[in-house]
Amino acid sequence: MISLAPVRTPRMNSEFDLPALTDGLVGDDLRDGDVLVVSSKFVAISEGRIVSLSSVLPRAEAREVAAKYGFSPQLCELILRESDEVIGGVPGFVLAVKSGLLTPNAGIDKSNIEHGRVVLYPRSPHQSAEFLREALKFRRGTVLGVVISDSRLMPMRRGTVGVALACSGLEGILDLRGKGDLFGNILRVTSQAIADDLSSAAQLLMGESDERTPIVLVRGVSETLLRGSEYESRDFAISSEECVYMRSLGYKAKRRNRQFS
Repeated sequence: MISLAPVRTPRMNSEFDLPALTDGLVGDDLRDGDVLVVSSKFVAISEGRIVSLSSVLPRAEAREVAAKYGFSPQLCELILRESDEVIGGVPGFVLAVKSGLLTPNAGIDKSNIEHGRVVLYPRSPHQSAEFLREALKFRRGTVLGVVISDSRLMPMRRGTVGVALACSGLEGILDLRGKGDLFGNILRVTSQAIADDLSSAAQLLMGESDERTPIVLVRGVSETLLRGSEYESRDFAISSEECVYMRSLGYKAKRRNRQFS
């Protein structure tokens, strides 16, 4: 049986030692086979990925986007810097692709940080996951899985669910193609998003406001999933040509790489 335990933390608003803090809060409780789901924002804050909007100088393109969608040119500048591609938007949001993930505002978040500051995604989520896993293994001798999670909106659905940006020590996707269902039908395209599923389960305890629960300890995950696998954001992604939503909407990816200084 899978169980989830919330790990409450102090409020953090500047760079800190994530492995040391995590070890101090939950290290004594860790067992081999446990999985830690950690908020990407908490990881990003630990890495100092915080920007004061007043320090950002927006270019002309950012001002155009800001005027079109009705929000800060400084925030738009950061979105352009952080995204691989901007697809469109609505008032208050720009829809962007970042490392294969379709996400509003390139994952930049204004919540749970002081007014006038924003938190970016971790610079390299899979390296962050691996570093935390290895640091805890060194400190405690335990073999763990680590998932770096965020919340996301689903098309045509209210509310947020969890999504994995990266994982380490865990099989993040279980390929079910070629297996039979209850009636012997062969699955042709199905894969189970294990890391996303764990992120959504953890989201129940993490919350979205003042819960101060950026870490969830998951116990009882099948041993067959606890491998030395590493998944970065792009490993969870499919191309827009493969995506049933994007193809149905007639979207075609722009064949260019954006370069920002």
